[in-house]
Amino acid sequence: MKLTIFDLDNTILRGDSDYSWIQFLIEKEIVDVKKYKDKNDYFFNQYNQGTLDIYEYSSFAIGSFIEIGKEKISVIFEEYLSSVIEPMINVYALRLIHEHYENNDELLLASATNKILVDIIAKRLDFKNVIATIPETVDGELTGRIIKPAALGEGKLKLVREWMLENNFINFDGTTFYSDSINDLPLLCAVEKAVGVNPDSKLRHECISRGWEIIDLP
Repeated sequence: MKLTIFDLDNTILRGDSDYSWIQFLIEKEIVDVKKYKDKNDYFFNQYNQGTLDIYEYSSFAIGSFIEIGKEKISVIFEEYLSSVIEPMINVYALRLIHEHYENNDELLLASATNKILVDIIAKRLDFKNVIATIPETVDGELTGRIIKPAALGEGKLKLVREWMLENNFINFDGTTFYSDSINDLPLLCAVEKAVGVNPDSKLRHECISRGWEIIDLP
């Protein structure tokens, strides 16, 4: 059985789930609008430049869950999934996923986004295997910190390797990884088949120079 790995944001989704979550909260005025908008834009620009401090950003994003509270969060998640995520799902990416299902590949969703959001989206996309940035909890309560490593860059590669060993994949032979972002370069370099999906400018340059496939989805 072959392993196929998909990034989430800007690969399966037409946009970024983490950024869109905060934007959704801002538009609904669930959180302090100015405070969250300024920080969200700041971190989003960092991510696009490949300079994101994932630990600082994750603390910011997870802070929104803490601020909202357990009592309200499930209802807000439902609206976020239906009104924000559902329209962002790229049907052409879904067809690609379906092709790998039909080939009996093992599918793994690997995202730098926090696991609280990714698990909700993964369920909608029917991914059973998920790697994401894991929020830290103490006595069942979020602390606002994350468990290292974050699933970004070398951290994503490390977490994927650990998952593979736990699931009887001894190496990257036959493994394919689809991603849009230069932040995923370590994992793209490790797999047998790297595919840039609507790649950012830096990743597109890497794909061309390394002879990797590029897929530009509508």
